[in-house]
Amino acid sequence: MIEARGAVEGISVACLGPSGTFSEEAASRHFGQDAQPFFCTSIDDVFDVVEARAAPFGVVPVENSLEGAIGHTLDRLVASPLRISGEVALPIRQHLLRRDGHLHGLTRVYGHAQSLAQCQRFLKKTLPLAERVAVSSNAEAARLAALEPGCAALAGKRAAAIHALAILAEGVEDDPTNTTRFLVIGETSAAPSGHDKTSLVMSAPNRPGSMVALLRPFSRHGVSMTKLESRPSRRGLWDYLFFVDIEGHAEDTAVHRALVDLEARAGYLKVLGSYPMARPC
Repeated sequence: MIEARGAVEGISVACLGPSGTFSEEAASRHFGQDAQPFFCTSIDDVFDVVEARAAPFGVVPVENSLEGAIGHTLDRLVASPLRISGEVALPIRQHLLRRDGHLHGLTRVYGHAQSLAQCQRFLKKTLPLAERVAVSSNAEAARLAALEPGCAALAGKRAAAIHALAILAEGVEDDPTNTTRFLVIGETSAAPSGHDKTSLVMSAPNRPGSMVALLRPFSRHGVSMTKLESRPSRRGLWDYLFFVDIEGHAEDTAVHRALVDLEARAGYLKVLGSYPMARPC
């Protein structure tokens, strides 16, 4: 279920494996190259590892600029005692990788299902007859391409280096703005940095005008809301939770006052964490 990589000294960080995933790259961007990946097979495993204190931090994907929110991550944030302590906005660059440095005789392309969908134009134009095979991760795609003649993979440069694959074509994604946002989770939030974001989840009482009233504390206290997204609560038919990102740290005076005001109005409120906004990669 879970695999630890033990050769590198440094802080242990749970993330989706195997080695070469974009999750590992996000962990490396946030914690540095000396971070020790604790590879997991699912988002649930990442949360479980950190909750069990087998690793102090985890990195999980939460949304993609093209595909939207990753619902399972949101669900676990609601149920888990863990807090968000950071975020990474990682540009997703897909490259066509192969053991041999040419396209001749290429009959199959491995990739994560989302990657295959996000590179359709390139695949149709360049490899119209190649079979497209979805696998669990782009790192797994690279591993298979390294083993099988006549096969290629859609993956990142980290996976290419790990599996000694040649890059046949760089940046083959249909949309070059494709970005995935990752969250860093642990037992505590981060200290104020002066350039922070606070994430929370809430529900509105079942009465007329409650949603409008729920949002009023933000404008009243001068707090900017940068995201509002609904998701079924799983507690009842047509019952929804609202995931909100606001500018500022929970310890900031204006944010603190808005949260106190909000708590009196919300049917349910949980602050998921305050953390520095992601730096451009």
